[in-house]
Amino acid sequence: MMKTRKEFLEAVMKMANLKDLRQADNAARAVISLTKLIIGEELSQKIAEISPSDLREGWESIRTAQLDDYERDELLFETGEVIEEAQS
Repeated sequence: MMKTRKEFLEAVMKMANLKDLRQADNAARAVISLTKLIIGEELSQKIAEISPSDLREGWESIRTAQLDDYERDELLFETGEVIEEAQS
């Protein structure tokens, strides 16, 4: 069982065929952020509570994605560009 963030990121790196731990960290942060949005605060807290301490710290350090983050990223994926919000 994985008990540290490094072990977790090494597994992500291998499973996603990424070149280094930095890419694995970026991928893991994106997935965890979106997962927190989907599952909600209560279940997110339960996951933190049952996780080994190093993994819990990593989980808690990642902010929950906001819907506008997801929509912006989806637009980038679909079109290759992001429309910047008008400056006021």
